[in-house]
Amino acid sequence: MASDHRQAQLIELYSAKLSQVTQDIDAQAIQILRRLKEARFQAYLVGGGVRDLLVDMKPKDFDIATSALPNEVKKKVPYSFIIGRRFKLVHARRGDQIYEIATFRRSATVEELKTTEAEDRRLVEENFFGNIEEDSFRRDFTINSLYYDPLDKVIVDHCCGLQDIASRTLKMIGEPKARLSEDPVRILRAVRLSQKLGFTIETQLRTEIAQLKAQLVKTVLPRRREEWLKFFRLKNIDLALMELFDLGVLEILLPTFHQIFSDEELRKEFLYHIRQIDFYGFDLADPTELLSAVLASYALVRAPHARASELADDAQFNALCRDELGVFKAEAATFIQCLQFTGLLKKRDSYLKKGERRQRSLLQHNNFLLALRLGVFTGQLSASDWIFWRTEWDKHLGPAV
Repeated sequence: MASDHRQAQLIELYSAKLSQVTQDIDAQAIQILRRLKEARFQAYLVGGGVRDLLVDMKPKDFDIATSALPNEVKKKVPYSFIIGRRFKLVHARRGDQIYEIATFRRSATVEELKTTEAEDRRLVEENFFGNIEEDSFRRDFTINSLYYDPLDKVIVDHCCGLQDIASRTLKMIGEPKARLSEDPVRILRAVRLSQKLGFTIETQLRTEIAQLKAQLVKTVLPRRREEWLKFFRLKNIDLALMELFDLGVLEILLPTFHQIFSDEELRKEFLYHIRQIDFYGFDLADPTELLSAVLASYALVRAPHARASELADDAQFNALCRDELGVFKAEAATFIQCLQFTGLLKKRDSYLKKGERRQRSLLQHNNFLLALRLGVFTGQLSASDWIFWRTEWDKHLGPAV
């Protein structure tokens, strides 16, 4: 009874809070919800968008969960299309924004899986549709299993996620060992979310992360790459990397970084550079720029005097890119080219002797802006160089740096 009373209090408290931040909820997402609800379907905002609103963060996007089947969503929501052959979702396009709309799912029964090959079971299971309660318990963390209807001002919380929001605790839905074994990438997600939100990882979950970290080697590199990109966008990336080091995750997935972190002086220097990334104007939404800044931080520690060509041929650098971070060949090539391009930006006198057409050509080079940022970030270019090249850009091409 006491627990029920506490849950009722939290729902009232957080419902009031969400009703005060309606301006932070995407108007297009609300319109999609309205269309589905007018057609007599259940429809809610769910997951990270709701969670972020509750912890006073502005969400980047909003996902929608509904009782409508994919074909029904497609009929009721204009400019939407079904994606996925096995795991069917609906994407609704509004300008440049894509809204993901998922039908409530449930776990498959033993009987339903009997005729399914073992390696296909997880994929098949994803397409058994259910109700909102069943959908709640299939999600990963309690704080990601909160549903909100901004039209009727209703919160649905079957997994006690509000209690964990209130206590600032990251807790797995279900038994942590089973859920992490099911998908070891959740280990990375747990560390990242705890650092992003400033939450404490629940004791049992933390214990299982430490014990099951070796299972991360079974995960595919593209999924890990997506997690690394999100990690390096964290405001407190230095603390997040230290957490991964302390848990032994770096040793499993990023052994090159683990070597750096095992040496106190190298660790301090590397973290200093990593902390500076956010202050040099890199476009962190662009994977090429973000990864270039990370690779530059590595090079400053491990090969501060190496030429770009030497770095490109370095076995450990290539292993870091190819096997650990999942850097695409084109991204690594762009990084090396930018380091080489920085050499041209040191030659201001040579540039000034060129005609306007050749000056403009250099400024319009695809790698110019990233090379300029990397040059200042690595110390190859001075503040005076930055001002000079910014002035030249503004003069010839207009303000854009």
